[in-house]
Amino acid sequence: MHHRAMSTVTPPSTAETAISPGPGKKDALQAIVTVLGLSGVLLTGIQYWAVDRYLAQFGVTPEEVGLDTAVLLTRVATALASLGFLILPMLLFGPGVFAMEAAEGSNRRQASRFVLKTFRKHPGLRTLALSALVGLGWTAMALVEGPTALLAEGTWMVIWAAGTLVAAPALHLAGKHRTLGPLLRLCLVVFFMTALCLISLGDAMEKRGKQTVEAAQLGGLEYVLGVRPQYVRADFAEVPGSTEPADGPMLYLGQAGGVHVLYDCASSHVIRKAAAQVHLTSQVGPAQERLALEVEGSCR
Repeated sequence: MHHRAMSTVTPPSTAETAISPGPGKKDALQAIVTVLGLSGVLLTGIQYWAVDRYLAQFGVTPEEVGLDTAVLLTRVATALASLGFLILPMLLFGPGVFAMEAAEGSNRRQASRFVLKTFRKHPGLRTLALSALVGLGWTAMALVEGPTALLAEGTWMVIWAAGTLVAAPALHLAGKHRTLGPLLRLCLVVFFMTALCLISLGDAMEKRGKQTVEAAQLGGLEYVLGVRPQYVRADFAEVPGSTEPADGPMLYLGQAGGVHVLYDCASSHVIRKAAAQVHLTSQVGPAQERLALEVEGSCR
């Protein structure tokens, strides 16, 4: 009588057969949230710097007029969201663009392969291209000042040349790293573009602040960045033992902690008054335009 050997097959453990999940939607979502968070921090820093330069012309800080970082970020996000109406023209031209893309797809692919092949053969061209982008930003900032100021003072020409000369070797050296080359280049480009935004936007807001102090004329740039000055008529309550400013049209900068901050263009003074000591009246429509003319006229 033959006995058959009974062999037992041990099933592979679940831990050994489990396939490690690759990067999925969760990782992509985390990456998007991280990028958006860092972008928000960077945007808020640039925005706060520009607003601070603007209000410094009045001798006021952003916190005195109720403009902390949270308020600034919310306001600039609202202003950017209002540009959503631009999506409608994109939808109208979408079919034509897609048809053109389908027709020119092969040509674009050939051109793309040619550019990539050229960049592989000549790595220096990549550095030159990235440096050109950075230099283009510096040039645009210089042109904003006008060709006369550029040739007379030469300040922006020096900044442009210095920025380009620093960017070119920095990007070239960063690209030599085998594993972190692209990341280092990206960080450098972000750094240079941030410096460009800080200098150009801060300078523009400083000039806007000086113009507002001199003529009380408001523009759209400060509105987009979250600064909302308003033309108002101020009536001050009489306080025994103190000399109150004269009632009249003024520029309302904001309030924090129950203290209103106003700018009297007639006397070139900033007035800080508690809410109980001043009554502010604003207008709408044509009346608001007349009030604005009164405030601007008081500066002369």
